Amino acid sequence: ITGGKILTYCDNQAVVTKLKKGWSIWRYRHTKGPDGDLQALLCQVTKQLQKDFQTQHSSEWVQGHQDKDKQKDLTRQATLNIRMDHAAKKAYDLPQPWQTDTYISILQAEVCAIYINNRKLTSHIHLSLAERWHEREAREYLSQRHNIDADLFPIIYWDPLRFALKKLSTHRRATAVKALHRHLPSQSKLFKQGRVTMSSLCPRCIHTEETNAHIYCCMNDAALKQRKLDWFELWKQLHKMHRTANIIEQTWRYYLQPLLGIPLGQSVIEGLTIAHGNVATLLQTAIQEQTAIGWDKLLLGLGSSTWKAIQDAIDSANPNAPKRNATDWMNSAVYQLIKFSLRCWKCRNTMIHGASRQEQRQIALQRVRDKITEIYANPPTLAPQFRSIYELPLTHRLKMSVHAAEHWVSLITHQAKVSHHNFQCLLRRHKPMKTHLRTMRREARSQAKERAQPTTPRKVHSRAVQAAVQEMRHKLYAKRANKMRTTTIEHRRTRGSQPASQPSTHLAPMSSIMSPTIAHPILRLHPP
Repeated sequence: ITGGKILTYCDNQAVVTKLKKGWSIWRYRHTKGPDGDLQALLCQVTKQLQKDFQTQHSSEWVQGHQDKDKQKDLTRQATLNIRMDHAAKKAYDLPQPWQTDTYISILQAEVCAIYINNRKLTSHIHLSLAERWHEREAREYLSQRHNIDADLFPIIYWDPLRFALKKLSTHRRATAVKALHRHLPSQSKLFKQGRVTMSSLCPRCIHTEETNAHIYCCMNDAALKQRKLDWFELWKQLHKMHRTANIIEQTWRYYLQPLLGIPLGQSVIEGLTIAHGNVATLLQTAIQEQTAIGWDKLLLGLGSSTWKAIQDAIDSANPNAPKRNATDWMNSAVYQLIKFSLRCWKCRNTMIHGASRQEQRQIALQRVRDKITEIYANPPTLAPQFRSIYELPLTHRLKMSVHAAEHWVSLITHQAKVSHHNFQCLLRRHKPMKTHLRTMRREARSQAKERAQPTTPRKVHSRAVQAAVQEMRHKLYAKRANKMRTTTIEHRRTRGSQPASQPSTHLAPMSSIMSPTIAHPILRLHPP
């Protein structure tokens, strides 16, 4: 305080604007930005000093992270800002009692505050609320997909995974999430979905089914060579630039290289002492926790939080400790591991689909031509309403462009599925001969059983009706049949022969057919 004036510096222009214009503006008062409680506390303190000591307060902006430019002469304000940045990083590594908790009350300038699980939210309000809202569904999905129960959730260090995914581009982030949840479009997954009709074998080694785990351990010579180069580049980044502890490097190599199909070989650090004292206990705990999580998950960012404690313990005992803290090391380690996994997937796609656009186009054209040749060699059975495959000769089909050829192949595939579906519906509609014979036998047995039953008035009436119908038919059609028969015989006989005499037809009266004991209404005789 000089001359009754207080001057504060901040590298956040939004905070400087807020302090200059005051918290009376509604959007400043009701918007929960990063470290809103600290800004409210600063505003409250300056107002109290102005009231008690009649001081004047002003805030100025200073550029942050000026220590990256080594040749630049730093001002006093920039030097203070760099010191505060280092102090803030150390504060994030403090134990839980020193972090923001419920004992931080709602300040007067804040107006309101949000608490989740008895902890006050001071930054990333929207993200924290969204995570809390979807926390139950995310836990259920992780439990079903990765067998991560309630005991493993506090063991996994989730912050480095968030840091690595946020640092990746949108496209690579989507690929990393697919790899984490085993949703990469491998040959096995495409074969199950019906998008690949040949086989689920790996197109590189052609020995094993290509699953998401096989992508990182394929024994194809070119894939293994590239994977070794990427593995050495990973440890070059972790060991030389980020000063990874030798114990962590040796442990990760021992457990991860067999999963990658890389032989262990002779390492420079194999002759060193493993661990002792507190570090040995932490190392044993970290190995047990990572085994429960899964060592393959470590390649995708799911690591134990004890690795950070081991690195922190080794750095604290090292007189020449690096400037970065254990949190920065863990973030960088997870980021480099995820980059290694993405490079393995990129190597696989380059070998199968090609590296450049022109090479990809040539490979796609050759594949679709092979499919057309196979269709002409083994044509599918198509319904009559579809055009014939041989409408054009094979030489003309092979001259088509990639887009037109792929469209024709997909059209033939769809037509084959429709034809097969229609044929199956036709088979279900028409019953086989065995079914008809079985129905006839069942009907014959039921009729025989009915005839074996004793005579009832209903049966007598039914038989009388049937007899009357037969008599009626005989009366109506007997004369016509006899007349046609006589005409035919007379035409065939020679001239001068005697005409054939018409046979006499005797019809039994209806009264003799129907039973006299049962009174029924008189039947109406009409043609059927």
